[in-house]
Formats: sequence, structure tokens, C-alpha cells
Amino acid sequence: MKVKSVKDRLPSKFYDTFTFDKFRPSQSKAIKAGLLDGKSVVVCSPTASGKTFIAELAGIKRLLEDGGKMVYIVPLKSLASEKADEFKEKYEKLGIQTALSIGDPDSSEGWLAKYDIIVCTSEKFDSLMRHKIPWLRDVKTVVVDEIHLLNDFHRGPTLEVILTLMKKLIPKAQIIGLSATIGNPEELSEWLNAELISDDWRPVELFQGNFYENEINFFGSKDNIKIGKKVADETLSIALDTISKGKQALIFCPTRRSAESTARKIGKLLESDENTSKLSASVLKAASSPTAQCRKLSDVVSKGIAFHHAGLVQKQKKAVETGFREDKIKIICCTPTLAMGVNLPAFRVIMKSLKRFTGRSGMDWIPVLEYHQMTGRAGRPDFDNAFGEAISIAASEKDRDLIKEKYIEGKPEEIISKLSVEPVLRRAILSLVASEFVTKIDELINFFKGTFYGYQYHDDFGFEYKVEDALKDVEKFGFLNVQGIELKATPLGRRVSELYLDPSAAFDLIQGLKKLTSDFEDIVLIHLISSNAEMYPWTNIQKKDYEWIEETTEELVDKIVTTVPKEWDYEYVEFLKKTKTAVLVRDWIMELNEDYLLENYNVPPGELRNKISTAEWLLYGASELCVLLGEMEKISGINKLRFRIKNGIKEELIPLVKIRGVGRVRARKLFNAGITNVLGLRNVSTEKIAGLIGSEKVAQSIKKQVGHKRITEADFENF
Repeated sequence: MKVKSVKDRLPSKFYDTFTFDKFRPSQSKAIKAGLLDGKSVVVCSPTASGKTFIAELAGIKRLLEDGGKMVYIVPLKSLASEKADEFKEKYEKLGIQTALSIGDPDSSEGWLAKYDIIVCTSEKFDSLMRHKIPWLRDVKTVVVDEIHLLNDFHRGPTLEVILTLMKKLIPKAQIIGLSATIGNPEELSEWLNAELISDDWRPVELFQGNFYENEINFFGSKDNIKIGKKVADETLSIALDTISKGKQALIFCPTRRSAESTARKIGKLLESDENTSKLSASVLKAASSPTAQCRKLSDVVSKGIAFHHAGLVQKQKKAVETGFREDKIKIICCTPTLAMGVNLPAFRVIMKSLKRFTGRSGMDWIPVLEYHQMTGRAGRPDFDNAFGEAISIAASEKDRDLIKEKYIEGKPEEIISKLSVEPVLRRAILSLVASEFVTKIDELINFFKGTFYGYQYHDDFGFEYKVEDALKDVEKFGFLNVQGIELKATPLGRRVSELYLDPSAAFDLIQGLKKLTSDFEDIVLIHLISSNAEMYPWTNIQKKDYEWIEETTEELVDKIVTTVPKEWDYEYVEFLKKTKTAVLVRDWIMELNEDYLLENYNVPPGELRNKISTAEWLLYGASELCVLLGEMEKISGINKLRFRIKNGIKEELIPLVKIRGVGRVRARKLFNAGITNVLGLRNVSTEKIAGLIGSEKVAQSIKKQVGHKRITEADFENF
């Protein structure tokens, strides 16, 4: 379809931004299906086929013509940041303001009312709705990127509740679902009352094959490729072949350890590249103190190789992604989370293994849907790749045939609602009642009948009993009052919902807070929050850990407010994991550095920051709940510990860390030099501060904040 054919149907200033004269196939189909008339659509087409622009066509048109807002929902914070930056660059010149909302879950973020496009994660938008955002009915377009994540146990239920609410509260809103991989798109589009746009066109041809006995077999789609056996490891052989062609590759590995190990093995076969020296230095310094992981990453980056997983801090992830886009990094060895949509140029995608460890079941084949998400990264058109190659490593002839049949020729699994699990129902029920979206039992039942679960299992009579059982649990927790058919959240229940806490986890936290003495030791409260379900997954235990963790448990058993299981109980090992997590958090506030924590707890900086962030959030929640519980005497201690956990400091550093630009490392250097508070900073020179912390600019900022005038101790006390 020619772009000029819709010129009269689009605002002229939007139309004038187009730099192409022909729509892509999926875009043409969407327009013909009523996209520009406000019709909801589910778009199922390959990566890089132009799905995002379908959402933009609808959303920007309505913003310019009717006002209101477009909400763009993505699964990951990193993807949200990327999309927000993209929209700002494209549409600010049209007077359209874009906001990124991925922060504090306990905030309605009133400033969002001024913005036109709001990019957020599903969890954040769910949180905003719990705070009764006044602009909700101004939403004209709702875009769900990666809508197939309805199938995900963790993210799916939240997304399902959001979409059900949108359908009920804003029936005229245009819903646009985007995905490259849906096994049952007809069912999903029918539930959303949307037109299905299905297309298999790719701007860059993708060839899928597998590697077995030194040959990449593309099964007739293109000529097979023989690769000389320079090294024994098949993955390394393909990586070296890719580099020799002047191309780049993503290598998907089943675990973080595998990603790091593969990157290091490739790096050992290569010489250092002077073009990556700055990048190598930046990833080394990204953590507050360089860890063994930082040094490993820096070393491989110096060779033009990198690894990428959740254990890295955000600065390192960003540096690796940027280095790859700039062609400084040739190979990234990564875990599957990188397949979520971050836009990276990859000529080849190499699957080191299509099996994952699944706990009790041992090793099992990954879903076809996940395979397609990874292979979709190959051959991106915006990076001038004429075609892309997706190559799976086959361990045997049997695996080679299975990969061809199950993955290359197979169809993605159907999306199945995950809403029927009781913990999920409890969270959804409290949210709906606390936000007053439902006020009666029959309204609650009807709401769930309108979900994707209700659509798929409309004849599941047992589901109604599950909802009623979950409702009784939430009432038992003290978060809801049920009077006849009327439902009303208690003040405590409303606050739990706003804090975005799981009802069961919140109940456990409340019981612990009631047992906590007002003069509690830090480790007692740390153990309470570390034992909370919101801290899952807890730190894994290795054989060498059992002795010292059990000794620590014996020291804590008479102090902690959580129940200690017996050694032979099923919960005992889980309890030890919680205790190890608590000791990790304690060592963090005792200012042990990240390298020590990695070596002794096997927790890399990125994972540590996630745990610290969750612990801080739980302490904030604990402080807020204490207000409603009347436990006011405990709030000061909770807030002080929260500040220390956020910054990783002993109590003596609090006055220094409150100063902007002073973190745990700089504060300790100042304190050890005898500068222990604001008075000390005022009475020393900028030069001395700069010499201690290693930055003239930060030293000047510190002096500006505390003032330059020298004062005495008495003057300071009076002040």
C-alpha cells in the first residue's frame, strides 16, 4: 500500500515525518482492517517487520486529532527506556510529550497527567491504576508489546488483569497487541474484540539451521556451510567463523555461568583490540568497587567479546549493548532475557543449547516460543544485514532431527492464561476491591469471567470456587470486609494494595512487625524481610555454606521473629537460604565490598542491587504498615535501616551520605580522614576533599552544598 493513499486520513504534520513511500505488509493489512478508524488489532508478524509503527500510526493519529493519552506497555525496564527515548526523538517536534514511568510502585506520579505518551512496564501501570490515576479515562490507545507474555507465570496475570480492566473501564480505547510469536492468535484477538493481523514477511531473510559434525545445515533453504575444526568446541568454531567474516553474533547460553565461560573461551583465542580500551575500562569501573566479574567482563571486552546477563549492573549492560551497536563488540554471550526486544544488530544468532535445567525434571527442551524470540534477533534491517542466520548446536544426530522438526518447522505454543493460581487470584482480588473497581461479589465473579482465563475456560465451574477461596484468604488476612454481597477493603488492605505487596507476603510481614521489639537488632529486621516471599529467589546454598549458616542460625534462633523449622523439615533448606540472604544484606551494610560479596555469597553486583532494591522497598512498606498498626515506636529504626541498606553503610556514615555526590566509598574515605559530618566538611578546604575522594568537580559540589564558612562545634549545635 502506498503511503500517499492515507495522506488525507492522517494529520499533515504527522504524515510529513514519513521517510518512506510504501507501507510494509503487516502495516497495510492493519490499515485495511480499520486501524486508522480506531479498531483494535493483534499483530502477529516477525521481528523487524514494522509492528511498532502500526502502534504509532494509530496512537499518534489519535493524540493529534483527539488529544488524550497513549499508554505503551513493555515487559522490561530497559526496553521501556529504549522506547521512550525513541518516541521523544521522533515526536517531540510534533508537540507530543513522552514520559517514562518505571520507578516507585507506591506513587500515582501525578506529573504524568501532563504527558501524551506514557511508556511503562505492566507492573508499573498496574500500580498506577491501584492509585486511582485521574487521567485513566483519557487513555485512547493501549499498546502491549510482547503480548505473548500473557503466557508467562510471573508477568502474564498482571497483564491479563490490566487488559480486562481496560476493556471494562475504557471500552472505546483502541488496544493494540504486538508479538512475533503466538500459537493461538485467533483466540487472543477474539477475546480482545480485535482484528487479527497475521503476516510472515521479514525485511531481511532469515535462514535457520543447526550445526553438527562441523557443518551448518540449512536444510535446503540455502547452501550448507562447512566450518574448519580449529577448536573442539562447536560454539567457539561458529563464533570464530563469524568474526572472520567481519560479522557479529549473539550466542544464547542456558545459564549465566555458561555465558561468562563461553565469552572467556572465545576471548582467549583473540588478541586485544585497542578500539575497545575505553569500553573495557568503563565496564571495569561500573560497580562501586570492581569485582571478579567486572574484571572478567573488562578482559573479554578488550578482545571485542562480552557477556550479558542479570548479574551485571545496568551501566555494564548499557555499555555492552552500545559497544555492540557501534561494532566494537563482535560477540555477546547472553542469557535469553536479551531476546526480549532490545534492538541489537546481529548477523547470526547461535543457540548454544536448546535445553534448560527445570528443577526436578532435570534438563528439558525450551518452548518453541522462546526459540523464535531468540532467532528473531538475527538479521536486523536497520543495520544493513542482507540476511540473517539462526544456528542451533546439535549434540547428536537425533537432536539434529528433533531441532528441525520441533523448532525450525514447528509452531509456537498456544498462550494459556495463568490467572487461576491462588496466590495470583489473591493479589488480583485485593487490587480490584481496594481500587473500588469491584464492590460486590457478583461483580468480582463477572470480572474474572471477562478475563482471558474466563474466555478460555468459560465452562470451568471450579474456577468460581477458587475465586471464593482466595477471597476468604484475603478476608482472613484482615485486608477485606465481606458483608453479604458487599466487598470493601480495610485501611490496611488498601495500603497493602497501594504498596504493591502480595497479600500473603504482606500478612507475614505484619505478623513479624507485631512481634518485633522497639529496640530490635538490625539482623532481626533484616532476617524478617529476607524471609519474606517478595525476596524470592533467595540466595542459593553451596555445600561449603551449610556449616557456617547453621552456626549463624543457632546464634539467631532466640532473636528472630520468624519460625525456625526443624532440621528434617521440608522447609529447612529454604530457611537456610533465607538466612544466607539476611547475612548477605547485613554484610552489605557493614560495608564489605561487592568483590567480597561475590566471592563469599556467589552474588554478582547486578543481582545484589536487585536484592537490595527489594529489601529497601519491603522496609518502606514495613514503615508504612507500622503507621496503620499503631507501632509508631518502631518506625525510626526501620527508616534508619532502610537508608543504610539503600546506601550500604554503617550508621556512622549517615550524615556524610546524605550529601549529594557522596556514596559509601567516598564517605568512608572522608570519615577515615577525620571528616565525620557537615561541620567537618565546612572546615576543610575544597582541595583536601578533592584529594581524598579523587574528584575536584564533586568536591566543589560538596562545598557548595555545605557552605564555605568555617564554624565552631558550638555554632554547629546551635544551627
